[in-house]
Amino acid sequence: MDIQQELQRMGPGDHLCLVYENATEQWDAVVPYMAQGLARNEACLYVIDDRSLDEVRQAFIARGVDVDAHLSSGQLIFATKREAYLCSGAFDPTAMISFLEQTARQALAAGRTGFRVTGEMTWALGHECGCDRLIEYEALLSNFFPGSHASAICQYSRKRFSADIIRDVLRTHPVAILGHQVCPNLYYESPAMVLGQGSTEQRVEWMIQQLQRFRSAERKLERAVQARDDFLSVASHELNTPLTSLKLHIQSLTRTLGRGDLSSFSPQKMMGVIDSTDRQLRRLSRLVSDLLDVSRIHAHKLTLHLENVELWELVADVVDRMSGEFARAGMRLDIAPGSQVKGLWDRGRLEQVVINLLSNALKYGAGRPVHVEVSSDGERARLSVKDQGGGIREEDRARIFERFERAISANEASGLGLGLYIAREIVQVHGGTISVESRLGEGSTFTVTLPLDAEG
Repeated sequence: MDIQQELQRMGPGDHLCLVYENATEQWDAVVPYMAQGLARNEACLYVIDDRSLDEVRQAFIARGVDVDAHLSSGQLIFATKREAYLCSGAFDPTAMISFLEQTARQALAAGRTGFRVTGEMTWALGHECGCDRLIEYEALLSNFFPGSHASAICQYSRKRFSADIIRDVLRTHPVAILGHQVCPNLYYESPAMVLGQGSTEQRVEWMIQQLQRFRSAERKLERAVQARDDFLSVASHELNTPLTSLKLHIQSLTRTLGRGDLSSFSPQKMMGVIDSTDRQLRRLSRLVSDLLDVSRIHAHKLTLHLENVELWELVADVVDRMSGEFARAGMRLDIAPGSQVKGLWDRGRLEQVVINLLSNALKYGAGRPVHVEVSSDGERARLSVKDQGGGIREEDRARIFERFERAISANEASGLGLGLYIAREIVQVHGGTISVESRLGEGSTFTVTLPLDAEG
């Protein structure tokens, strides 16, 4: 994921430091961060080194930001260190926090959705009174931003700041941008610790928590690697199965045509081959489509084409189309009668959600009946798919919605482990939710809710 996508997740309450080696690293982080604020109708303040105003303007313009328009509207403000940090003639951390609080309030009063600020901290390398209180200021910012409508990136050049300052800067920011990576900061300390107000017991507790966080991150990575390896193994098998079937059909037809004897191919046998080929092609198509959707989701390119959709009719249509698959498996599939539930949704994507949920029920429903229901409480539509299969363990209920995960082991299940993950992402991009209720031996009920006034 590139840095622009990483920064998309940042917002009010975040306090980041950018430690950069060169101008490319600086602008590749700062310009997208500020541009996102402008796009979200936030007030954006850039505190500039006295000598770099033209350089900053050109960096923004070169990356597609209409600087003059945003300056004219007052949404974007460029300020020098003397207009911000040193407006009283000396630097006072407490006074600067008050300045940021006041600026954030003014932004909200003016109809902005928030306030973000970035500053080239090289101002602190000067000889003005109070510059030695830089780390105190950064610690206080970590108290100010959480819970506020404001966020910040504090910029530090490794070439201009000493190792001592960079070390302490990393102690005072929950998130660090290093090169083109956005990193949760394991070295972050609470403001009280940085300011020497914490006890030895508190520091020991912090050290233990950091070790636990590090180990937890390791376990998550190990699980991701294992899930990837399982996926590659299963994907090879799942893709090879329909390909092998298609290959055998083609070989059989080739041999028959080569002999010039079509008498062994009755119309019924030919229809059977066509039907089997069609099923394998559709299976292969679904697998490839799932892989493409995962790629789109990961790249934040899952788009919606909204239209007025009647949900019960959509679900009933999918149930009718999939009834044949359930019948071949000896399972009953039914949908409860329902009234009209209309919303502004992407019909194709919602069909995909229903297909994935029904395919899951077909796979894990233990051959027992599956029941589908659509309802509404006036504000949200509700779709439920209930099976009577083996159920899901409590510790697995959140995990099964993740990429490449299954309710049971890879050796016991078919499919790529993507259906529920894709369904969750589609539902969430509609502004809805998906959940599961289940007890071992008593089946599972998957429930999707969608806002009736959805606008994408």
